[in-house]
Amino acid sequence: MKLFSYIFLLLFLMIIQSCSNKDFKIDDLKSLQINKIPSGSGITLYDRNYYVIGDDSPFLFVLNKKFEILDSILLIDSVYTVDGRISKSQKPDFEALENINEKELVIFGSGSKSPKRDVFIRVLLNNLTIEKYCISEFYDSLKKLPIMQNSELNIEGVAYYDEDIFLFNRQNNLILKYNYEELLWYFKNKNNLPKPIIMQCKLPTINDIEAGFSGAVALKNEPLIVFTASVENTENAYDDGEILGSFVGVINISNNTISDVIDYYEISTKGEKLKIESVSILKELDDQKADIVLISDDDKGNSIVLNGTLSWYN
Repeated sequence: MKLFSYIFLLLFLMIIQSCSNKDFKIDDLKSLQINKIPSGSGITLYDRNYYVIGDDSPFLFVLNKKFEILDSILLIDSVYTVDGRISKSQKPDFEALENINEKELVIFGSGSKSPKRDVFIRVLLNNLTIEKYCISEFYDSLKKLPIMQNSELNIEGVAYYDEDIFLFNRQNNLILKYNYEELLWYFKNKNNLPKPIIMQCKLPTINDIEAGFSGAVALKNEPLIVFTASVENTENAYDDGEILGSFVGVINISNNTISDVIDYYEISTKGEKLKIESVSILKELDDQKADIVLISDDDKGNSIVLNGTLSWYN
């Protein structure tokens, strides 16, 4: 079944002035439009397949290496959809997806509207078991953090490295680090809430609007997190706005710390501004390079995947 139409975009990528690493770049970036996955917001690789979520879709989509849909797994039931999309007021707003220990996937709702978006889903890949948790109390604890005053909760990315899980809040660009097993215990038992290690990051701007985290993934062979961030002309975490552009960057997490030195690279296209939502590592290469896959959402129900080779610290 032919599900995709190829749209190759000629992408001219430039390093923005404030980037500290002049060799940080993406080469050979190509794109492919996916017609039947709405509002792509997260992508991760397991075994030989990609797993994709959309922020207004009830499904976890399984794709092969050619980005052809192999399966769709229902994550939440009893929802009304139009053209496969849940209404804005009812959607769980799945925004963060990650592969944990190559045996399970975790999915977080953004938490930007309670309780609809206060959702954590764990997918055990060996026997395809789906565990669902309401995490309103956890998200309430984040909203009460002093650093969250005058800000909004909007979890957009998650990364996993060496038994730790990193959550990325979009509006004030916070990274919250937890031991994964401790956090999972809390979700299951509702006691012993772990305390996060918190880092606030300063990201680049477009038209004086600071970019906000939109996705993340950790390398396996090097203590680095690759993140995506986008700039949207909106005043809050709930409403969409004009897409002004996106970035991909890296953060060092060596020595059990989160570095405040960030390198980033603006993704620009001819005549089109992409809202990059997530990133996954296809293959880690020698010489500090990795083949990466990005997913984009245009806020109109379409998804685009992009792939290329990311280079850093050469």
